[in-house]
Amino acid sequence: MDAVITRIIEIEKQSAMDIDRAEDAYRKNIEAHRHTLEEDKERAHTHIISTENTRLTQTFEEAKRQTEAASAALRRDSESLIQDPVLNEAIREDIISILLAS
Repeated sequence: MDAVITRIIEIEKQSAMDIDRAEDAYRKNIEAHRHTLEEDKERAHTHIISTENTRLTQTFEEAKRQTEAASAALRRDSESLIQDPVLNEAIREDIISILLAS
């Protein structure tokens, strides 16, 4: 009878050790999977930030090009108005007529 009890205790100890090993293996697998997911999350986060920074840079550069083009057009228009002899003469005549009318 003692041999049976001793054998049952040994089987229970072995079963408990097997359960502990299985739990450790699952914990390690879960931790490895968690680590992999964290790395994936970090890569995705970095990719999103990089993509957004690229998009913002392109948007900024396009706005800069449009602003420079508008400024150049304004300068050309301003210079052409100043250099237009017909317009200058019309302005002179308007100024003279206003002065004479006073």
